[in-house]
Amino acid sequence: MEWCYHNQSDALVVLRSDEENFYMEKVAFPFDIVSFEAPASTKVSVWGYCNGSVAIIDSFVVGKSMAPKDNSAI
Repeated sequence: MEWCYHNQSDALVVLRSDEENFYMEKVAFPFDIVSFEAPASTKVSVWGYCNGSVAIIDSFVVGKSMAPKDNSAI
């Protein structure tokens, strides 16, 4: 499945997945859009700097909507 990730931060992040049958590492520069192919339901971790060290700052599942939840219109 083709998927895109939009790095909306002003910092470099690394997208990483190391599931049993799929491995990926991609760099996303600030405000960059990275597209990649991955099996549906693959969990991808977003690594970045947090409090002076590298840590998982976010994660998502390929094939699931990543649209922001905006309840202001309700």
